[in-house]
Amino acid sequence: MTIVLTALAAALLGAAGPLVLRRIPEPAGGDDDKLPYAVLAEFRGLRVGLALSSALMAGLVAWRIDDSELLPVWVLVAGVGSWLAFIDWHTRLLPFFIVAPTYLLTLVLVVLGAVLLQDAQVLVRAVVANVVVYVIFRVLFWIARGAFGFGDVRLSGVLALALGALGASEVFVGMYAGFILGAVFGLGLARLKLVDPKAYAFGPYMIVGAVLGAAWGPAIYAV
Repeated sequence: MTIVLTALAAALLGAAGPLVLRRIPEPAGGDDDKLPYAVLAEFRGLRVGLALSSALMAGLVAWRIDDSELLPVWVLVAGVGSWLAFIDWHTRLLPFFIVAPTYLLTLVLVVLGAVLLQDAQVLVRAVVANVVVYVIFRVLFWIARGAFGFGDVRLSGVLALALGALGASEVFVGMYAGFILGAVFGLGLARLKLVDPKAYAFGPYMIVGAVLGAAWGPAIYAV
């Protein structure tokens, strides 16, 4: 029942994506060729696609982790993550007006989870992971200019909070999986000339990698 309720909550949040897309402002000084968010919101089947992908991601995490007190975090990550993956794939942007509030809400839900579990280490792990991962991505952004957008740096902090609340192995596997998926599928799609190898979206791979880390982090890390 917990898995079903978690998946349903994430599906409802994911399905709200088109409503959000119609309301967020366009980036100032953006690319003239970028599809407007309002146009993206009208894609056929978008609401159903976001709902299903959100339910799948959240349900997978709910199936694999023991602490149900932390599942609201993953409802948020899966639901909003489906929006961000879709937006990033089509625009190569992760909107600040979505990522920033998600950052704050993730922290609030992690704190709530720590309180319900009566375990301060949950919050400590999440904050430490957030700082470490954010610094790493910030350095990578500075070194490999063009390979990452600053939206990816912000998103890394959100995912690190959610993963860090679960444990160190989840953080390591979840973040590393994003790089592996980005390299394998990104290069594969570039070879097929389906994406620009110098400008493909990294956000979707980060989100899927984080879900894999949350679900199977300890098992993979132990191998």
